[in-house]
Amino acid sequence: MGPPAWLPPLNSHQKSFIDVNIHESHVGPSIGDLRLLIMLHVYVDFYSENDDGMELVFPGFVITHCRPINVKNHEALEESLWDLILDEDLIPFPLRNCFWTVGELHGSQLPLLLLPNENALVGKIFDFLHWVRKKPKNDDLTAVVNLEIRKNVTVPVEEFASWISWFEEQKRIDPKFDSEYSKAIRGPRDMSEVYQEAESLMARRPAKIVNWELQIVAVNGGKDDDGASMMAEESCSICLEEFSDGGRGTRLPCSHMFHENCVVRWLRGNHVCPLCRYELPIDE
Repeated sequence: MGPPAWLPPLNSHQKSFIDVNIHESHVGPSIGDLRLLIMLHVYVDFYSENDDGMELVFPGFVITHCRPINVKNHEALEESLWDLILDEDLIPFPLRNCFWTVGELHGSQLPLLLLPNENALVGKIFDFLHWVRKKPKNDDLTAVVNLEIRKNVTVPVEEFASWISWFEEQKRIDPKFDSEYSKAIRGPRDMSEVYQEAESLMARRPAKIVNWELQIVAVNGGKDDDGASMMAEESCSICLEEFSDGGRGTRLPCSHMFHENCVVRWLRGNHVCPLCRYELPIDE
């Protein structure tokens, strides 16, 4: 797999673990009928598989969101939590086998607890928020609770090295790339916005027009619409995401397959296949 074309995929790597930490931040004057706010912090960070100390991080997703929580009754509280946990714009990955910790104001933490699924996680958050609201000192105040969800993803050594190399090369080409990348990962993964950001970035590089038509094919059960097997290419090597059954792919003359948007962006700045380096004719 090569470096990510723009933003790293959040769910394509099998080796990962999720840490969830919750703690009461502070209380303040009541805001109307509002009695509870959750400050949600979600991160996806990537590390090389040989980095046992997790010292070099490649950030892939960062979002902070403030959400009022309805605590009028148990049903309303549970419904508010499910609305939050199932919001894929805020948490774009499944919450299974999460390591749960409760942080205290003085800095200590309760022991780790493994939660197998979303039901168990919502139950733990529910219990904690119910405990916060039952504190006598919080009766007429608005309590703020911090909920941090961090997905740590392990990437093969060579792949991670190619990501770092790609990132450094982009910074060399465009001094503003570092800040633009940081901005791009701090928001929901709306694909139309991702493509716009990518095209904006690539437009700054010298344009090269390829003198042939891309062959668009359908992907069905591991084969393209010509019947050619795609089993050797289960994912696009540019964005690293898997091909979806029934979706569209683009085949180069060398027979390698990619997502259409990915390879079009790639060919704006390159005239070779990302995998085999097959050279394509260009107009200067």
